[in-house]
This record gives sequence, structure tokens and C-alpha cells, in this order.
Amino acid sequence: MDPRSILALPMFEGVPAAPVLRLLDGASVEMHPPRTVLFDAGATADAFHILLNGRVKLFALTADGKESVVEIIRPVSSFAEAAMFASGVYPVGAETIEPCDLVRVRASGFLDGLRANPDLARRILAALFRWNRRLDRELRMIKETPPIRRVVDYLLELAPDGEGGAVFELPLKKTVIASRLGMEPESLSRVLARLREVGVQSRGRVVEIADLGLLRRFDAGAAAAER
Repeated sequence: MDPRSILALPMFEGVPAAPVLRLLDGASVEMHPPRTVLFDAGATADAFHILLNGRVKLFALTADGKESVVEIIRPVSSFAEAAMFASGVYPVGAETIEPCDLVRVRASGFLDGLRANPDLARRILAALFRWNRRLDRELRMIKETPPIRRVVDYLLELAPDGEGGAVFELPLKKTVIASRLGMEPESLSRVLARLREVGVQSRGRVVEIADLGLLRRFDAGAAAAER
């Protein structure tokens, strides 16, 4: 566990290193295989996690029992700390997508440390508040962005830098990606079909982009048209 990566987490933004590391004294590093359920929605939020390697999905179940992916967690990130501070129960479930290394921080020891240091507690809560405000702005932007731009932006995040072509594999199943982008799988398929016009080909999880510069210009033009 690299302390520098832990201290760079949003919840510890602007917080001195020494008291943070003391708060994490009782934390444990765990290694989990794929498809390990870390916690279920509605369970007591007795810990939060810091993902060091791998990917974790946060998911909810719809009324008809279908899984809806809320977020894909990538390293190095913390998750479930808000549930620990607020309601005391996990609002969603969490499951590993691939082999993961995580730090499990037990709520009892962490909260006891904050009670003993009110100034530290205020600083951590202020950092979480700032981070949540940024997330809220990003979520509003996603909801206001047309589906085709959501997909293009996602592909450009995965693609390498440069102006030539690129071939890469999607890190997740298309159904998971569709849920993450706030659309139905059928809508994602329709968007990918439309993107053939600008040189994007999709076969299974392999995506080929003929001209990254062209796709970026397409994205910029679509963004300008929205304003």
C-alpha cells in the first residue's frame, strides 16, 4: 500500500499525512478474485474500501430484478465512505470485475479516530463535500449530454493519444458499458452503428477507430452544436 496514493484520494485532500495514516492503522489489505461480492445493498456499512488494483462495479437491482451498474471503480479510489458517514447502510452492492487488491477500512476504528480528533473530522468531511459537489456536476453533465456524445467521449478516454488509427478492447461487456453511460444496450448498439460513418467499427469487445483526429473533431462539432 503506497501511502502517497492513499493521501491523494479526494477524501484526504488537504489533510495532513500523519493523522490520516494513524486512522488507517487498523486497515487490512485484501485480495479478491473476480465476481466476489464485497457487500450487498441494504447491509450495514461497517467499512469502506480503497481499491489499489483491479476494477469493482457498484450496482443496484431494479424492480424486475435486473442489474443496473451505477459506477465502475478504478484504482486508486475509495468507495462506500459516504454510506459509513451518512445512513450507515450500503445503498448499492459492490462486486469485483477482475482480480482486485483492496484496503478494507473498518468503520468503528476510523470513526473512533475522528471523534478523538474533531479538527481532522471537519477537514475530511469538507473534502468529501467538495468531491461530492464535483461528482454531482459531472452527473448532471452526463444526463444532459446526448447518447452519441457519451459513447464517443467514452471511446476517446480508452483510445491512445495521437491522430492515427487505433484498435483496442473494451474493458467491460457492452451491457455494463451501456448501464454505466445511462442507456439501454440497444441504444448503445444503435450509436455504435451510427459511428461507422466516422470510421468506428465494433466487433464484440474489439473497437477499431480509423482516424482518432476525425473522431475528436466529430465530438467537438457535436458539442458545439449543442450550445
